Amino acid sequence: MTGPGEVTYEERALQGLAVPGHVFVLTGAGWRPGWLIARAHGSGGWTGLVQYEGGRGEITEYLAADHIASPDTWVASDPAALAE
Repeated sequence: MTGPGEVTYEERALQGLAVPGHVFVLTGAGWRPGWLIARAHGSGGWTGLVQYEGGRGEITEYLAADHIASPDTWVASDPAALAE
């Protein structure tokens, strides 16, 4: 747990990614390839504006830093695997 003003590992990693650039994004259906379009820092911490293919077409949304991973990182495709 981080205190006020502290930056998490995920937030530091998000700040180091190229914009625009390839990333993996964690959705309800698991990790998907996508694009990081922008980064923003708000009261809740760092978020990234990402774009990826969803079930009904292209989705563009802001996600928390812990839902965005470098394309060089291995990620589990099943979200249930993250709970183990």
